[in-house]
Formats: sequence, C-alpha cells, structure tokens
Amino acid sequence: MEEPIIVLLPGERLLWSGRSRRVVPTGREWFRMALGSLLVAGPVAAGLSDPAGGFPVVAAVFAAFGLAIAWGPVLWRLRTTRRAVYTVTDQRVLVADRVSGRTREEYLSDLEPPILDPGQDGTGTLTLRRLDASVNVFGVPVPVRNGSVPIELFTVPDAARLCRLIEEEQDWH
Repeated sequence: MEEPIIVLLPGERLLWSGRSRRVVPTGREWFRMALGSLLVAGPVAAGLSDPAGGFPVVAAVFAAFGLAIAWGPVLWRLRTTRRAVYTVTDQRVLVADRVSGRTREEYLSDLEPPILDPGQDGTGTLTLRRLDASVNVFGVPVPVRNGSVPIELFTVPDAARLCRLIEEEQDWH
C-alpha cells in the first residue's frame, strides 16, 4: 500500500498530514458487537437443540445475518480507517484511501467548526460537517435529511492542537 500523493493548490500551505495512530473499536462499537452477539446466541442456541438431530439451517442463516448486522459496520470502519491518510491544509481537508487512491476533499470555508471527541491518551476524533448539512433550531444544529456524510478523522495524534489549527484557519478566512 503506497501513500497517495496529495497535490497542494497554488498558494496552499500544509498544516498537518498523517494517519490514525491506532485502529481499535470504540466503546459504542464494542457494545454493539457484544450485544449483537448475545442477541444472536440465544435464538441460535435454541435452534441448535433440534430434537430430530438434523443440522438447523435456519439457525445458521439467522446467526450469519445477525452477526453481519452487528459486526459488519464496525469491521468496515476499521478497514477504511486503517487505509486512510488525512491531510489538512489552510484551505482544504482531504481523506485519501491508500489502496484505491480515491480522495475526498472539502474546503474549510464549506465546513462547520470541528467537533472534537478527545481520547484519554491525547488522541481524538475530529468530525467536520458541511455548513449545509444542518439547520440551527433555537441554537441547536439539527441534521438535514439527506445531508452529506461528515468527514471524520479517527484517533488523530494531538487532536486538540489540530482542532485549534482548523478553527484558526476558518476564522482567518
């Protein structure tokens, strides 16, 4: 897996570039996987106790779908996060996939201020939503239906500093 080449625009300055420090499930994801596994285990165990002694195909299909629903989104996020390279410039935020080479970019002027979810070890997750992705109702941002997916920078080292850099650039422009 090669690092994707990020080309800066004329006059653009690089503020930060890097990858997730570590890629592990979050607390909510662990809960999702554990609860999903428990919810699947009960009916499967009941289905396996077939008095006729045959292989319960229905229980196996139910277990496969249940585990795919519980574990699939978590495994997908871990896979895509491990492959992502983040770049923040004074004008844009870019997320590039190291395998496919696809790049997603958003201009800082089109984004709300970043939302920081700090970790205990100095890392954190930054969430950047488009300005048109939510509407303020009594001072509270409410997501717009069919809004764009926010850019999330997972387990970024020194996330508080990166959040301040982005906020300073957004205030300056």
